[in-house]
Amino acid sequence: MDIVLNIPPEGIRLKIDGIEADFQLKPVADSPCRVGCPAGVNVKAYVGLIARGNFDRALAVVRERNPLPGICGRVCTHPCEAECRRNEIDEPVAIRQLKRFIADYALSSGPAVLPAETPQRRERVAVVGAGPAGLTVASDLRRLGYQVTIFEAQNRPGGMLVWGIPPFRLPRNVIEEEINSILNLGIELVLNTRIDNPGQLLDEGFAAVFFAPGHQQSIRLGLPFEDELEGIVDSLNFLKRAYEGEVRSLKGRVLVIGGGDSAIDSARVAKRLGADEVTIVYRRTRAEMPAAEEEIAEAEREGVRFEFLVQPVGLIHRERRLTGLRCVRCELGEPDASGRRRPVPVPGSEFIIDADWVITALGQKPAQPVSGFPDRVFIGGDAAGGPATVINAIASGHEGARQIDALLSGRKVAVTASRVPELELAPAVLTAVRLSRSQARILPVHSRRGFEEIEAPFTPEQAMQEASRCLRCGPCSECVLCSYNCPKHQLLLQLEDMSKPVIMRVHGLEGMFFTDTEPRGIKVEFSRQGTVVGGLVQPLVAHTDPYLCRACGRCLEVCPHQALKTVKWQSGIEITQVDYQRCRGCGTCVTVCPSGALQLRTEIAPADNG
Repeated sequence: MDIVLNIPPEGIRLKIDGIEADFQLKPVADSPCRVGCPAGVNVKAYVGLIARGNFDRALAVVRERNPLPGICGRVCTHPCEAECRRNEIDEPVAIRQLKRFIADYALSSGPAVLPAETPQRRERVAVVGAGPAGLTVASDLRRLGYQVTIFEAQNRPGGMLVWGIPPFRLPRNVIEEEINSILNLGIELVLNTRIDNPGQLLDEGFAAVFFAPGHQQSIRLGLPFEDELEGIVDSLNFLKRAYEGEVRSLKGRVLVIGGGDSAIDSARVAKRLGADEVTIVYRRTRAEMPAAEEEIAEAEREGVRFEFLVQPVGLIHRERRLTGLRCVRCELGEPDASGRRRPVPVPGSEFIIDADWVITALGQKPAQPVSGFPDRVFIGGDAAGGPATVINAIASGHEGARQIDALLSGRKVAVTASRVPELELAPAVLTAVRLSRSQARILPVHSRRGFEEIEAPFTPEQAMQEASRCLRCGPCSECVLCSYNCPKHQLLLQLEDMSKPVIMRVHGLEGMFFTDTEPRGIKVEFSRQGTVVGGLVQPLVAHTDPYLCRACGRCLEVCPHQALKTVKWQSGIEITQVDYQRCRGCGTCVTVCPSGALQLRTEIAPADNG
């Protein structure tokens, strides 16, 4: 039985065989999680692959846009999770932990290698700064065939990954192995070499320079005696000295000034070094703190105290030694340029907090100007847009590589190609089963004595279970095996204008498109540019060519929906047959068929508009 649907823009109410629901027809954009990722990682694809246990392919998908998955899997601020549609139901998918899982899997699978078909370009490109932006642009350009040299001022690569993030959040072996994987592509690294004028590299024969020195100079409080007293130190110097073993213990009362990740990291490191009491002093409220909420919560669990709406105004000292901090209470006024409400000192509220140490964590700035360079110098990372997250730095590196490649290839910067337009015929109200989010094992507070990593990785079973919570929002995952346990049917609606196919997804309402043995169609009609168009829509399912099938059984072993079975055909020959009630068109069987007997197809017929 065919059913004609007239679909107005506001949607339709559809009733078939007693099953009724409200549907809306709307364009399909990228998955919300991919839109939320600054680096454009195809989150839906690798999460779906993890759900099926295809870890190698999941790793390849991640590495296409993120050369530092193990690092991001630990310290990324995961803006993708904020966009996850699971938020409407229970909790977002644990995307960061899944990235960390697949990255840890990568550590045992060997470093990245250049494909054999990689072109060989004569042009040499210099990268100044071995932070995440510099490493990303170097990786991208090397994969395009360019000869790449990275210049780093410090004695090891990594930038703020090494000097700004504690090992209990980001183990140093993870940084080293991921950087070595990038260098293994054939990238030259020159350490202990500071480049203040990138133009000189052009004079030395480099065709272009990516300048990403980072922000290595701390912002000061601006209070009298700040540079003269013993007992006051900026967070960058404090953390670097702690990680290199120069500071092994810290006694007394410690005040940390600031509300960002550096402040939280400094406070937690001070606790591990033996400080008797650690307090973070912040001039706004907890709600305005830019630090990650989970890191703030962990600091509280470890015994770090907080003083909110408090602003330092002076340093108390005796014989050139810091003894305390003079502060005032604040209240929040109108928003400032950051969009947060400005702290306003309360008259007559001055008070003193005793302290043996003050660690300032107000942020960093460039150590030298980053403007006025020749046209072939591209500025990236923190130097371009100010202090940002690791994933933002990776995004900056991708963009720098695109621009440099366009310049050296003599063409305009490429515009991302658009996919085939997609429409989604979806229930107006999203319904899904509530599923608890998987929780990684966390090191108990009483065991956090040193720099041992706090969060354990998912087990393979945990990762597959958590990945299966994904709702598969948005268009094709570009991963071939696209719908394991997916409630959607991917359909192709061929309009009368045969040059403009539109992919239509219809999900929900199990049984709508199937009889007991065969797919059945739905006639869809709607107005397009004043013309009524439509087509007979059938679900995308696997079909067997009986003349090619050898009944080897490989497809039966991998089908996640038990949609295949062996039957007798002509002259008693065994072939594989598809159960259309069960088939979801995921393509798993097609990928393993050695004879090409299995193909994904959808039968399409013009709509009868008469």
